[in-house]
Amino acid sequence: GKEKKVKEKKLSKKELLLLSIQAKKAKGTENKLEGEWRELEKSLALSNNAVAKIKDLEDFVKRCISGDQKKLALQVDLRKLQECKSAWGEDRQGHSSNMKFAIQTVEVVRTLLTVHAEALREVGKNAAAAAEARVEVVMTLIQLGFIDAAQAISDSLVAKTDKEARENLDEEVKELSRMQRAKLSVFSKSSPQFQLEHMGHLLPRPPPKVKDPRITTFTPDEWQRELLDVVDNRESALVSAPTSSGKTFISYYCMEKVMREKSQDGIVVFVAPTKALINQIAAQVYGAFHDKF
Repeated sequence: GKEKKVKEKKLSKKELLLLSIQAKKAKGTENKLEGEWRELEKSLALSNNAVAKIKDLEDFVKRCISGDQKKLALQVDLRKLQECKSAWGEDRQGHSSNMKFAIQTVEVVRTLLTVHAEALREVGKNAAAAAEARVEVVMTLIQLGFIDAAQAISDSLVAKTDKEARENLDEEVKELSRMQRAKLSVFSKSSPQFQLEHMGHLLPRPPPKVKDPRITTFTPDEWQRELLDVVDNRESALVSAPTSSGKTFISYYCMEKVMREKSQDGIVVFVAPTKALINQIAAQVYGAFHDKF
């Protein structure tokens, strides 16, 4: 039989009016922000204060995002990337040991790859702007000395089906690797090493989702669950993690495990650097296990 055509829902006058108001409001916000952006660009051209310029751009891009002006937000973040690179280049030439602008440069790259991921893969009428943004991101990574990261990211920025865009970006990566390699080097062997050394406080830490029956008071991180497995398997491990990340808790798990053993021959050695810390840990251990002593 013939397929029935699905009738499109006809909007009421009220709904049409609301849509019209929303469209006008969005256009008004867009025009207002674009006007302010032109004024900000003039202000940036007259200023030599890198810190102030980057702060102004940070504040403005927040307004663009809250106003749902994604295209303009991408443009502002790309300008912010240029300002961060310029500031880092001057610091680097002056042999400054302050990595602030280098850190901000990498942070903007990460923002471009996450917040603006969709815009970077744009096709159609915005394809040219997206291609320029992709090249800027890849070039920055190459200039910082992160060649492997640049190659890996360039592979993810273009759809496999878009052969022409992929070939163009591959050629750009080769040329940039030859001409711009480590021009703004941050003196690290790799992007992960740089982030671990200088950006620990900025790295995203998604909340743990997988519960573990061995822990009832909180949901452990993946590394904590893996470490519990190491303890249960009587294996060895070396753990390096920030303060208050949950290392001491694992030692309590070791203590409880030893106390549950029937032989009572097990030993847990807890080493602390100061007497004050030893007294603190001793009090915590007694408070946690006094009923088992």
